[in-house]
Amino acid sequence: MHFPANSFLSAVYGIARYLCVLVTLAQGAVCAAELTVVTESLPPLNYKENGNATGYSVEIVEAVLKEARIQAPIEVMPWARAYQMALTQPNTLIFSITRLQDRDALFEWIGPISSRQIFLYKLKSRKDIQIRNMADAAAYKVGLVREMASTKEFLRTTTFPESGVDYAPTVESNIKKFLMGRVDLIVSQDWSAAYLMKMEGRKPDELEPVLLLDGANSYYLAMQKQSDPALVQRIRRAFAKVQQSGLLEKLRLKYMR
Repeated sequence: MHFPANSFLSAVYGIARYLCVLVTLAQGAVCAAELTVVTESLPPLNYKENGNATGYSVEIVEAVLKEARIQAPIEVMPWARAYQMALTQPNTLIFSITRLQDRDALFEWIGPISSRQIFLYKLKSRKDIQIRNMADAAAYKVGLVREMASTKEFLRTTTFPESGVDYAPTVESNIKKFLMGRVDLIVSQDWSAAYLMKMEGRKPDELEPVLLLDGANSYYLAMQKQSDPALVQRIRRAFAKVQQSGLLEKLRLKYMR
């Protein structure tokens, strides 16, 4: 007997959910198949170490999932892919995502996890680069990471020529090109820039912030807009308890000193 592909997949998904419920009813935990958790590599907030997700935000999310009694792996992937999944796939949790005005209606916002300062950086050793304002910066090549909020903000608020922009898929590849001299400037979050310099065997004070681009926004946990409302509320309540526990401040001292 032939079944249409969509009907067959729906049946399989339904059976999987049913089995998941049977297995987890006694445990009181939400099945991992019901929640997808995605992030990017943005150290020290979220990144991979020895094949496992780790970092300031990762530890927060792990605590939230434990409080909510949810078992789900955290997947680290390029930001453009993670963002697309969080836009289109229900029951997807994404972090660390900047809450911007044009994103406000696109997600269910769980809660803020960190302040965020974005700078335009050059190397101190580059005495040939003199920047007092964005008009001066437009004379140089800037490295950006695709689909990141800082990239969108930068392009929206500046008149940088397209020929002066170089795109990278990750913050790691962006900093490597910067240190190799393939770009003159980079846009980066301050904690991330310092951490990445250390990972490249360089000193953070080799960087010079030349312009503050944004200090008004924060990083959040968010969920896809059409996610199960009960699941969203479960995660939101768990986040509130973790936030009240004082864990966020302890993790700031651990990762960001």
